[in-house]
Amino acid sequence: MESILAQDFRDLELIVSDNASTDRTGQIVAEFARRDERIRYVRSETNVGAAANYNRPVELARGAYFKWAADDDLIAPTYLSSCVAVLDADPGVVLAYGGTRLIDEAGDPIGDHRDGMHLPFPEPWRRMRAFAAHRWLCNPCFGVIRTDVLRDATTLIAPSDSSDVTFLAQVALAGRVHEVPDRLFFRRVTRDSRGLGEQSDGQAAQWFGSAAPRKSGVAPMARVFVDIERWILRSDLPLPDKARTVAAFTYAWLKRQAGITLWRWRRRLRGGRTRSFVDGIAQSKN
Repeated sequence: MESILAQDFRDLELIVSDNASTDRTGQIVAEFARRDERIRYVRSETNVGAAANYNRPVELARGAYFKWAADDDLIAPTYLSSCVAVLDADPGVVLAYGGTRLIDEAGDPIGDHRDGMHLPFPEPWRRMRAFAAHRWLCNPCFGVIRTDVLRDATTLIAPSDSSDVTFLAQVALAGRVHEVPDRLFFRRVTRDSRGLGEQSDGQAAQWFGSAAPRKSGVAPMARVFVDIERWILRSDLPLPDKARTVAAFTYAWLKRQAGITLWRWRRRLRGGRTRSFVDGIAQSKN
């Protein structure tokens, strides 16, 4: 909250969506709200799952632009002003985000991360091809997006693992994405982090609030791939553009997944062990 309220872009509202917390969240927010009238606080009496809790502020937001913020990440004081300047200057850009630096639990830097979602291309097929080939940790989800695009051109965050990938694909189909090259977003990595930490698939599903178990034999990314393909086919693109976009996305996606699968098999054949990103950090520090 301090990093958000310290933004040099002052015309903002901070919506705190409290998902039935059992700690001092309500008290802490009340203390901040007494000092800053830009804060709005909403609370669920029961745990509605992370997906529903993420989506609720979208319904309540009153600004032309919107930004999600997780409870343990930080942003530089110029994050909002840098992204808003891009959106104000170019109506064709639907999402602007700052470069990422990974930090540990203490806030110490781990290293810079290349998000790979700078998509300046006017053609949807080129944007979707580049997205499929380069997307990685989905940090651009925490960028600044046009609120009308968020509401009208995406399904927001679904209660399923990797739904942030589907969301970003929908954004990329809707318009151009701009990366501000400065490292303005500080993503915290802990053992509870999804993907980089040690959170299991079952824990992730429970966290998202998914009531339905995953279908047997259906890998999460295979489901995401099908969902994105369907989204493209249901879009308003002219038929020739739609066909070219599907072809470009499919080729780039399958090529990348094949490369990842090959890398994993090579590691196994060489006796490499899978470990969490956090374990790797600990070992490098030692």
